[in-house]
Amino acid sequence: MNFFIKEWPNKMATLMTDDGVVLWTFSNAEEAREVWHEWCKRQERKTNYNICTSSDLI
Repeated sequence: MNFFIKEWPNKMATLMTDDGVVLWTFSNAEEAREVWHEWCKRQERKTNYNICTSSDLI
């Protein structure tokens, strides 16, 4: 499964799955990235993921 960080014009960022499920909204993309990496570290099983910001999709 792929996960994306969508950065909004007001600089807030939403962490979501590739099928559009919103997991959480953060103050900025860096905060979303940090929380995601911490969550992955705490999982007992390895999680495969790809993260990109909306600017990466252009």
